[in-house]
Amino acid sequence: MIELVEGDASDIAAIMPVMEDAFDPAFGEAWTSAQCLSALAMPGCRLLLAKQDNQICGFSMSRWVLDTEELLMIGVARRRQRQNIGGQLLAKTIDHARREGRSQLFLEVREGNSAQEFYRQVGFLPIGRRKNYYKGPDGFRPDAITMSFAL
Repeated sequence: MIELVEGDASDIAAIMPVMEDAFDPAFGEAWTSAQCLSALAMPGCRLLLAKQDNQICGFSMSRWVLDTEELLMIGVARRRQRQNIGGQLLAKTIDHARREGRSQLFLEVREGNSAQEFYRQVGFLPIGRRKNYYKGPDGFRPDAITMSFAL
């Protein structure tokens, strides 16, 4: 059974193996531990951990400003993907944002990333695009698709 718990800066080292495993290095989407720590130092940033048998198998990070929440990332270990762990992390993020009175949840996803369909199935709608945002193999630079979910 997956347990979802709040994390903090002391958990960054423990999420890094999942970070490195979950994100394709060809696109530069994984964050460094310094980037994670910097994000958590900002007011309104939240780290959520997915654990099974006391082992971290996934995480999400979000932040809020005024009445909007931004999902910064969801990472699930590859061997644990497609087991609804990401869905549970997203549902908990949505629930928390609603309880805190947010009106919108935003995120960005790399064009071509299978996660884009996952977000659409939940109800996120594309609202914008950042051209050539991600680095890619052989000089290819995919766009970032901005998506929104009304809370």
